[in-house]
Amino acid sequence: MRTFLFLAMALAASVVGAQNKLTVTVDGIENPKGTVLVAIFDSINFLKQPVYYGMVNIEEGQEEVTIVIEDVAPGKYALTIFQDENGNNRLDTGAYGKPIEKYGFSNNAVGEMGPPTFQDCMISVEEDTEVNVTVM
Repeated sequence: MRTFLFLAMALAASVVGAQNKLTVTVDGIENPKGTVLVAIFDSINFLKQPVYYGMVNIEEGQEEVTIVIEDVAPGKYALTIFQDENGNNRLDTGAYGKPIEKYGFSNNAVGEMGPPTFQDCMISVEEDTEVNVTVM
């Protein structure tokens, strides 16, 4: 019985401690300046508070960048990405809240009359995962 309990506790500890690397490749960059930011949301906090985030500077001539997020817990997530050309760390919008900087969502999801749903953007991270997103 003690052996079974020890094995069960060891298995639970290994699952809880399992962390993954999420590699996000972003293409569609037409004006290579500024930074690309990625925010990773769970279903509860979708578009409110990211659980993980990352950013990378865009080098001259780059049409594609890669952002690596370490230590992502297993789960289901949705990603938002945008190119911050002016360095103010937010997605600038114009009339009626329409973004004027390039942005995208995981699964290249597109919403109707607003952002896509979590379900449209949802990816599963159960191991090291690679995602490609095109900003528009």
